[in-house]
Amino acid sequence: MIYSPDKYKKDYPDINTELMNLKGILNDKDAKISLAKFLRANLGFTTELISGIKLAPYQEIHLKGLLNRNFSMCVFGRGCGKSFIASVFCFLQCVFEPNTKILIAGPTFRTARFIFNNLEKIVNSKGAELLQQAFGSKSKRNDQYEWSINGGSIVAIPLSGEKIRGFRANVLVLDEFLLLSEDIVKTVLMPFLVAPQNMKERMEIREMEDTLIREGAMKEEDRMVFENNSKMIALSSASYTFENLYKTYNEWIEKIYSKEATEASYFVSQLSYEALPLEMIDKTIIEEAQNGGSSHSSFLREYCARFIDGSDSYFSAKKMEDCTIPNGQAPHTLMKGTPGKKYILGIDPNMSDSPNADYFAMAVMEIDEESKTGTLVHTYAGLGNLKNHVNYFYYLMTNFNIVFMILDNAGADVFLAACNQSELFKSNNLAINSFEFNSDLEGPEYDQEVRKIRNSYNLENKKIAFNQVFTSNFIRKANEHLQASIDYKKIWFASKTCANDSFFESQFSQSIPIELMKTEDKKDWSTLDFIENQDDFIYQTKKQCTLVEHSSTARGTQSFDLPQHLKRSSSSNKARKDNYSALLLVNWGLKCYNDIINAPKEEISQTFTPIMIK
Repeated sequence: MIYSPDKYKKDYPDINTELMNLKGILNDKDAKISLAKFLRANLGFTTELISGIKLAPYQEIHLKGLLNRNFSMCVFGRGCGKSFIASVFCFLQCVFEPNTKILIAGPTFRTARFIFNNLEKIVNSKGAELLQQAFGSKSKRNDQYEWSINGGSIVAIPLSGEKIRGFRANVLVLDEFLLLSEDIVKTVLMPFLVAPQNMKERMEIREMEDTLIREGAMKEEDRMVFENNSKMIALSSASYTFENLYKTYNEWIEKIYSKEATEASYFVSQLSYEALPLEMIDKTIIEEAQNGGSSHSSFLREYCARFIDGSDSYFSAKKMEDCTIPNGQAPHTLMKGTPGKKYILGIDPNMSDSPNADYFAMAVMEIDEESKTGTLVHTYAGLGNLKNHVNYFYYLMTNFNIVFMILDNAGADVFLAACNQSELFKSNNLAINSFEFNSDLEGPEYDQEVRKIRNSYNLENKKIAFNQVFTSNFIRKANEHLQASIDYKKIWFASKTCANDSFFESQFSQSIPIELMKTEDKKDWSTLDFIENQDDFIYQTKKQCTLVEHSSTARGTQSFDLPQHLKRSSSSNKARKDNYSALLLVNWGLKCYNDIINAPKEEISQTFTPIMIK
């Protein structure tokens, strides 16, 4: 369905008919103007002419909306090509509006770079020879990509640090809008659009008009009306109804339906995979995703572009959002531990480096000793050889005050042995020791076990780790405990470092052993990438939790796992739950640590009884 209110309906001339009626020979200026009008009115033809790309009708409709409105929002299902549309828009906008300054931004620099790299791919493709001529010099730095075109520029930047406030643009392209907080959008991004791009020209025109009015050669009502050509384009998949994306979506829809005329104009699009031409749909992927049911919440959100409530999962998305520290408040995500604070580490080890294998995951939780609560401040997940995981583990051990550790028993002994025997650990006199602890026990037996462990636990000798066997009893208790911790706010999720200038600068200025953190897929990452990655991992951890389904068999065995249609996927980009598993472990570890530390330490005295030897 396409809807346009009466206030947006104007009598636009039919450019094609107008041009067909032209007769005679045009001079050079009129010919150029006529060509520009024709190309602007026929975006599909123009795009194919200069880039070699043939647009589908729905893509041409979207481009018209993006070019003709001040505020645009595209809520697309997976595979609908929102990044492609944004890339095409960028070069069309700059071609038709000289001196345009476009700023591409997203929750991470990698997100902004993706659109920029997509644009670069289009420009360098066969058939884009005309488009290549429009672009000028290009520069790529760790914190900024810039490409000049037609007197203006297209710039991709990260949304972090004070530097961002110095940029000015008349077009903002914001990818993954659902991950941008309301505060960042309104206080950091919107001010970019305040100053018009032709400010000098406008001031000169106003001065001439003032002179003409004083001389009586012009009336006040005859002043030139400057068109508002600033644009903000929000691209996103669908979100939960409690998030800022849905709030903004409703506000813009309301402004479209309102009969009151406003200076700014709005375009909102919601596109499901079902609206795509059949030849643009990968049926195998859709069928695989539909195996969990067409009404499954993740399918509705990811593929159908439908906003959902988010409270129907075993781990409520809304409650986890309520347990997330607001941006600008501490604790925020950390690259190094805060002096004086204690941390617990949860590890879900996996040694396989197969592209479709589960990830090796770790979660670091900061302890609030007064309230006995914990805040997830650092996470890790990835493939790679064992050396990568050992290096990252060493980085955590030497940059966070880890006082307690819990590991999945499957692979724990192999991993710790590899760490202790590595040159990195040996050369720095670091060795992690384990103790046996049956945390599944209950009642008096558990209390007795805790008292025994209180004597075994030794921070000085790094005897701080224990292996947790994933029995059916533990899985049930740990998931119930995590759910209760979320419900009663015993667990918190750190705020974003990149959302606060002082937090970002404090982390960025630290000496971080970045080489220890690099894996094969992150070998070209900078400190900025790792900071942004931590912010993203907190979100991904919560997202994985919302995917977990609770089920039980006829015999009462309970299961907590991904939906079957997601588990069956063998893709390298398949849905995973390793960050969730690490969170499950570290949250259980916090409980165990508090129980052990609060247990009385028994003094064991060793004596001997002398005997007479004859």
